[in-house]
Amino acid sequence: MSMGNMAIARRSSAKAIILLGLALLSCVADGVSRGHLFKASARRSVADTRKVFDVTAFGAKTEDQMKGGKSTAAGVVKLDLPSLPGDEKVDDEKVDDEKMDSSEEEAGPGEAGPGEGPSDDNASAFIKTWVAACRGNYSGPTKVLIPKGTFMTGPVIFQGPCTSSKEPILVEVEGYVKASTDLSLYASPEWFTFEMVDGLIVTGEGTFDGQGESTWKSNGCRDKSSCAQAPSSLKFNKVNNTLVERITSLNSKFFHTHIYGCGNLTMNNVHITAPGDSPNTDGVHISSSTNVKVLNSVIGTGDDCVSIGQGTHDILVNNITCGPGHGISVGSLGKRKDDKSVSQIHVSNCTFRNTTNGARIKTWAAESAGEASDITYENIVMDQVQNPIVIDQNYGKKKTKPGTGPAGGAQSKWKISNVHFKNIRGTSSRNIAVSLQCSSSNPCDGIEMADINFSYMGAAIKDTALTTECYNAKIAPKGVQIPPLCR
Repeated sequence: MSMGNMAIARRSSAKAIILLGLALLSCVADGVSRGHLFKASARRSVADTRKVFDVTAFGAKTEDQMKGGKSTAAGVVKLDLPSLPGDEKVDDEKVDDEKMDSSEEEAGPGEAGPGEGPSDDNASAFIKTWVAACRGNYSGPTKVLIPKGTFMTGPVIFQGPCTSSKEPILVEVEGYVKASTDLSLYASPEWFTFEMVDGLIVTGEGTFDGQGESTWKSNGCRDKSSCAQAPSSLKFNKVNNTLVERITSLNSKFFHTHIYGCGNLTMNNVHITAPGDSPNTDGVHISSSTNVKVLNSVIGTGDDCVSIGQGTHDILVNNITCGPGHGISVGSLGKRKDDKSVSQIHVSNCTFRNTTNGARIKTWAAESAGEASDITYENIVMDQVQNPIVIDQNYGKKKTKPGTGPAGGAQSKWKISNVHFKNIRGTSSRNIAVSLQCSSSNPCDGIEMADINFSYMGAAIKDTALTTECYNAKIAPKGVQIPPLCR
């Protein structure tokens, strides 16, 4: 072969190797963008190249524009977020969440036409913007922008799958978005719904205001089991590879955030707040989902700061400040006969302030049977918490007096095992700092209590001695045990 032919062959071989390498990198990049992009606070280089779809370009109007004034796009409402008060209530029986866990089966296509009122018009504009960015004529990375300004809107559905790009679609919220208080607009119990999307980022310095104070006392759900359920503020329904960061959720009508049927979803650095007496305003409710992380956030509500429901696996809750509220709970489980087991739950490095509960696991004594296993609460600080450590397998029953044992009658069929309470310390505002009330027909197995250290800081003057109560629990104590652990 001549020297010239050899040089051509080398160049052809090198070109083939480069093309093969680029093809492999393209495949890897696609996997990264879909499945591994969402590390907390990771910067996304694709953000600068996204085509922006602004909701105002599709007809959305601020409240000032609705009134005939100038746009408020130059400034956003500034929140005077409440402090973390200590006036909390005990749990009320929640509305059955069966409707929530099945409502996505009946959800509409997310392309509704304009309504009759201003909030319906904005909802239509938001949806049209999403459709254009998600599966419109443009091909490439996209961003839906809710700019600065105050927008009133009814229910909104952002539905996939998205076809504009293999990159995650980004929703940037810089404005102050208020939920309509007209409950007749909500065909299903959600306000903003993201569903069937693979690759989603929701970010920004904006606020979702559910205006729940208008419905907390008037919707009647505390008294009527058949009443219409108030809508959750943000519903993530069957979305995968999702990052939610920096946003604020204020005064939801029901749950602030409901995560259902999701995989690989991270919430990071969010602020969730509602008064301590607001009913059923869970900060983050997770069900039927795998690999969910709730990180580095401040949550204060009238119910659980984080509630980990049926069918969940591989859940991490880390560095959360919780209060007011009812703690971080696994459950309740077993109210419905089709509730699925939960496993691999890890709650760590959290602080509870003036909450009714701290680390809690709760199951119903009903027909349902299942397992709650491999659960860890560790490195937790309790600041004047009423019930710092709780296992309650009689949830929903009329409570007996403290220290008298579980209520009689039917026992929970749920098996709780391999639970670790480690390095939990602080102050209890009631005398019983640790309450383990397990099922007599299915006792708790493998309950590790390691380095538990509480002091009393309550209102009682006569009896300031802390104690524990344990029923039907097989406990393995390690290290410090203050108050002394019952056997």
